[in-house]
Amino acid sequence: MKPAIPDEDYKAKYIQSEDRFRKIFSLTSAATKIIDENLVIVEVNDALTDLLGYPKEEICGRKIMDFACKQYIESWENLQREMWIHGKPFFKLEACLKTKGGGIVWVHVTTIVFSDGNKRFAYTVLDDYTFMKSYLESEKRLNMSLQYSRMAVFELNLKNGEFIHSEGINEILGIKANKVQLDRDSMVGAFINDDAAEIIELLNNMPDDGSIDFVGRVKIAPNVLKWVHLQARMEPGESNTTKLLGTVQDISKEKQADQYKDDFISIASHELRTPITILSGTLQLLERNKPKEDPKLSGLIDQANKGLKKVTILIEDLLNASKMNEGQLHLNKKPFNIVEAVNECCAHINREGIYKIIVEGDLSADILGDSDRIQQVIINFVNNAIKYAPDEKIIRIKAVDQGDTIKISVIDSGPGIDYGKAAHLFDRYYRVDSKGIQYSGLGLGLYISAEIIKKHGGKIGLTNNNGAGSEFWFVLPK
Repeated sequence: MKPAIPDEDYKAKYIQSEDRFRKIFSLTSAATKIIDENLVIVEVNDALTDLLGYPKEEICGRKIMDFACKQYIESWENLQREMWIHGKPFFKLEACLKTKGGGIVWVHVTTIVFSDGNKRFAYTVLDDYTFMKSYLESEKRLNMSLQYSRMAVFELNLKNGEFIHSEGINEILGIKANKVQLDRDSMVGAFINDDAAEIIELLNNMPDDGSIDFVGRVKIAPNVLKWVHLQARMEPGESNTTKLLGTVQDISKEKQADQYKDDFISIASHELRTPITILSGTLQLLERNKPKEDPKLSGLIDQANKGLKKVTILIEDLLNASKMNEGQLHLNKKPFNIVEAVNECCAHINREGIYKIIVEGDLSADILGDSDRIQQVIINFVNNAIKYAPDEKIIRIKAVDQGDTIKISVIDSGPGIDYGKAAHLFDRYYRVDSKGIQYSGLGLGLYISAEIIKKHGGKIGLTNNNGAGSEFWFVLPK
């Protein structure tokens, strides 16, 4: 028979066990409380005081409902009754609590009933998921915004092809919803053959600035295409990986609107050609027979010719823009000297004597291209320099032989162009206003110039010294 254990030993072990429990209870990282049968808080740990911002003395002796957000009190009380009255051993719920600072925290509540002698208590863990709640709400708002803007975001691992994306990308790319896991191949394969080949080329040979700005077509049904705008930029990832972060947007409606506009402009421009041709012939006849003895009439004829010339240029710009948008711009490439082309297209400006064109740099450089189209780009640059810096009478045109390429720059010393506007200069119908001054024209000259240079396989851009002039440039392969 085993000897009886003294009551003092039981008492000592109980005290030790109680101390261990309180130490664990106090130090646990989860916010925790103990309540009695009257739902009064009898004990809290440090994590709960940190969560609510109240000291322990201001929490103990109160009920948790004193801290609960109004909309959750009723459901919480119902669960309490189920546990205390009807014997349910535990319950869980999601709720929010008000902090001392006036904020709220979101918690997952788990409560378990237990007995200590003849008394019953409940042990509650309040798992703080405020950050996750905010994240989920933010993600929900983002997905709604993306959905309404017909846009989705993605992350593409360029090393292994892993493709992470937001909701809605399947619909935008015309990929069946039951295809659970997308990758690089499925994203690229959504585009029609020619566009897919262009994307593959971009992904395999990323531009120097590490960004992609691509507009292509995806096939969503037989004979039905959707226009998609893909923009992305490279970002360094973990473990020496390279990731492409970007967006895809359904721009079919915008493309359709552009098509309606282009159709109207094309028809209107062609219809205007006939009366313009008749008017031109009439003014040429008047020009040849204008009376020298009547300077007023001669001046009116000169003014009419200048106005007709402006209208003719506008119509040509509209027709050129329409052709370029439809991919109908054709080049007649032949070797030519770039400086001779500059002198040819700018000769009339030097003859007028108002502005002086200075050509400098590598004057013997030759390139293979369409001389007429390249002259069109140069004269657009020069006209812009005259338009936006009319008080500066000297315009420099510089040719730089860069080995496999040649760079042509048109440099003025005017006020320069605001950086916020420079990014849109080569968009269709965009016009720069300087200090509130409105200029004539349709905003097509630089757009047409950019399309001509792209068709040559070159690059076009602006180096802007705000307040100290602008340098419009293009680079062409030889």
